[in-house]
Amino acid sequence: MFRRRAFLCVWLPLCWMAAAGTQTLFDKARACEQSGDWACAEAAYRAFLKQEPASAEAYGNLGVVLVRRERFAAAVQAYTQALRLRPSLTAIRLNLGLAYYKAGQRAPAIRQFQLYLEKDPDNRQARQLLATALLESDRYEPAVKLFESLLPSDDLSIRLGLATSYARLKRTAEARRWIEEALRDQNSAEVHLAVGQAYLAANDFQQAEDAFRRALELKPSLPGGHFSLGAARWKQQDEEGATAEWRAELKLGERSFEALFALGAILAEKGRHEEAETLLTHARRMRPAHAATLFYLGKLLWKQRRDGALALLEKSVKLDPENRQARFLLAQVYKALGREAEAARELEAVRKLAAQGVQRDADILEEARQ
Repeated sequence: MFRRRAFLCVWLPLCWMAAAGTQTLFDKARACEQSGDWACAEAAYRAFLKQEPASAEAYGNLGVVLVRRERFAAAVQAYTQALRLRPSLTAIRLNLGLAYYKAGQRAPAIRQFQLYLEKDPDNRQARQLLATALLESDRYEPAVKLFESLLPSDDLSIRLGLATSYARLKRTAEARRWIEEALRDQNSAEVHLAVGQAYLAANDFQQAEDAFRRALELKPSLPGGHFSLGAARWKQQDEEGATAEWRAELKLGERSFEALFALGAILAEKGRHEEAETLLTHARRMRPAHAATLFYLGKLLWKQRRDGALALLEKSVKLDPENRQARFLLAQVYKALGREAEAARELEAVRKLAAQGVQRDADILEEARQ
C-alpha cells in the first residue's frame, strides 16, 4: 500500500508499534475518504504524511480529497509532490490538469493534459478536457480538431463544444448545424444553456438570450442560467440588466465564481467598495490564483490607500504578466513607495506589451472566463 521508511530500531516492539500506528493513520484516511468525510480524510492523510513524507500514493490521495473540498490550489501542490516522488505515475497528470483547470489556470492545465496524452493518446476523457481547456483559452483551431476527433459521439457536451468552437471561428453554418442537432436530441434546460453559450460565442446576442431564458423557464434554479443571461445583457451594454441577473444567480447560493467576480469588479469600478470587497474576497477564496480577482482587489485597496494592495498586484502580474492595466497600476504603486527602479521596469513592460499589440485589459466577462 505504501513504502515504509527504512530505519534501525533497537527496541523491536517499539518499532512495530510505530509502523502499526502509521498504517492505522493511512487506513483511517482511506475509510474517511470512502465514507465522504473529506475533512477527516484530509487530516488523516496529513498526519500520515508527517510520518511517511515519501509516500506518493498518500499525496495523490490527498489531492483527490482536496479537490472534493474545492481547495484546488492545495490539490495542485499535493499532486505535484506525488509526481516529484514518483514521476512514473502518469495517471496523476490527468488529475493535476483537472485541478489546475478548476483553479482557473488554463495554461498549466493544458500542459498536463498534453503530457498525459503523450502516454495515453486514446484516452477520450483527456482529449475532451484538453479540447475544452483550449476552447476556453481562445485556441479554437486545435480545439476543433480535438472535438472532431471525438466524433461520432452521443455526448452533447462534445457536440456543443464543437459548435462553440465553430462559432468562435465564425464558421456559423457548421455551428448552427450542431446546435440544431443538439436541440432535436434533447430539450433540456442544460442543453438550452449550452446552446445559448454557443450563440453568445458567435455574438448572436438575441438568440443567446432566447436560449438562456428558455433554459430558466425549464429549470429556474439552473446553475449558471442567470449568470449567462447577465452576460448576454452585458455584451449588449445593458449594465443594469446584467447586474440584476448576476445578483439573481447569487441568490441561488454563492457558488458561482463568475457571478461573484463580475459583480464585484463592476461595483469596484463604480466606487461601491464595501460590497465589491466582500464579493471579490469570496471569489478569491474560491480561486486564489485568479489573476483578475487579485488585480481588482489590489486596485480597490490602493484607491482606499490600504495595506495589502502591493502584494495583491504583484501576485496578479506574476500570474498574468500580459495584463497592461495591472502592470501600469503596479508601476504607480512602486513609484509612490519610492521604488523607482521597479516602477521603471513595470512601465517598460507596459510599453513592450503595447508595441507587441498585446491587449489584456479585457472585458470583465473575459476576465471571469479566464
